[in-house]
Amino acid sequence: MAEQDDWLLIGLDEKMARRQGLPPKLPVPKGEFEGLAEKGLSIDNARKWIKDFLANSEPGKSGVWRKQNSNVVSSLEAFIDKAPLWEKSQKAFAENDYEKALSALKRITTMDPEDHAAKLNLASAQANQRDFQAALKNFKAIRKTFEGDPDFHVALGHVHLAMEDRDAALDEMVLALEAKPDHQAALDAMVQMRVLAPIYENPRDANSLLYVRADSVGEYLKGQWDAEPRDAGFYVEQIVYHERELRHGVVLDAAERAIAAAAKAENPDSTQIERAELARISALRALGRVPEALAAAEDYAGRAPRSAGAQVELAKALSAAGRGDDARAAIDRALEVDPGDLEALTIRFLPEDTNDLQKMHAAFPALQAFVDAHADSAGAWRSRARAELAIGREDDALAHFAKAVSLAPERDELRAEYWGELGKQQRYQEILDDAAKITDMKKRDWKLRWNEAEAYLGLEKKAEARACFSALNFDDALHVDVRKRAKRAVTAMDEQGATPELPAAGESGPAAG
Repeated sequence: MAEQDDWLLIGLDEKMARRQGLPPKLPVPKGEFEGLAEKGLSIDNARKWIKDFLANSEPGKSGVWRKQNSNVVSSLEAFIDKAPLWEKSQKAFAENDYEKALSALKRITTMDPEDHAAKLNLASAQANQRDFQAALKNFKAIRKTFEGDPDFHVALGHVHLAMEDRDAALDEMVLALEAKPDHQAALDAMVQMRVLAPIYENPRDANSLLYVRADSVGEYLKGQWDAEPRDAGFYVEQIVYHERELRHGVVLDAAERAIAAAAKAENPDSTQIERAELARISALRALGRVPEALAAAEDYAGRAPRSAGAQVELAKALSAAGRGDDARAAIDRALEVDPGDLEALTIRFLPEDTNDLQKMHAAFPALQAFVDAHADSAGAWRSRARAELAIGREDDALAHFAKAVSLAPERDELRAEYWGELGKQQRYQEILDDAAKITDMKKRDWKLRWNEAEAYLGLEKKAEARACFSALNFDDALHVDVRKRAKRAVTAMDEQGATPELPAAGESGPAAG
């Protein structure tokens, strides 16, 4: 550190100077030096001090001093000369004009090859332009300067990923996490690469989110589940959550544990038992273990002759085994047990591709005849309403959804689907009129409550909508994803022109607690 009249010429840490594009030596007014450690060094102050030093200080005005310290002077002048180009590049980035940004950054790096901040920005701009070879070259040139910076490693990792060098990309993400174990961008990238899987140990607790090796999720959860006794209800909740994430092996384990737990309970819940048995069969089939799925389905259908779901799962297993006629017979038995079973009705009457309007129109008369023959079944009317929506008969569909609700007013998921379709038609007042008939809304299904909030919002009743979304956000009995979505909805209401992220009509969504 050299003293020059009222100035101190301080040497900066080489890596820090390159990271920020600063000159290796910087003039600092003596009066500012004491507070530098506390306040930090800003680029704006550095420019101001350099201009003042070169224009007004005795050394800066001295030709002798300038000649003796030509390298210092050159670096200081280059730093000042870069300022307009930096402003130009940042404005171009803000306007997504990467060509203009690239041009400015290339000029900066030519003027000052030691400005690694400019090279970092240049590499990022080249990556955005999909010039991955050039980006990789610049990233490698500044690696020693930025090594240990998690953002640098993630940016470089994404370039490797774009160039289909998975191993190199993974190495960079690992380095990012070593530098900052909770670095979200690195975690997200490793999820994208299917190296890690995000899981909630407790689907109702946001703080239970963790990242596990994707090939070890089942092993990890097994250890957690073995740690203490669990009841069937716990495992059914896990079934619902992991089915949504398509973790069939985890679902199978949870289902078998739920069945075992129920067998030990004094008063087992028959609904939980059925849910677990059906999940077990479905998971076996999804894992390609068709003979085992078929054996399990036949066994459970024999033990539960009044379960339509057992017959549906048996039909799916029979179909997977190539026994189409037997599968059709199982579906018929399911509809004898429950004429309103939605899966059975879909399999029995509708084409596999429900977007094929010609086939849907051809299939509709048979479904209509079945519904007319079972007019007291809410599920049958619901299935008909869904088919009518698919073929463009919206008014008939809404009328028949209402009919289904009148037959089963206690079924929240049915009413929620009806309200969702009313919402699509912007018939918000009808939703609120129906909601007024419900006296315990706070205890009802989250999808029903969400549609009520959406109706208030659609009618510009923002205070009521906010109250509904907030109630969902603070309901710790709900899946954490539902609560997060509700929080985002409240935030969106505060942003002009924004609308909350709404669930699709009929969406089953995450499991409620």
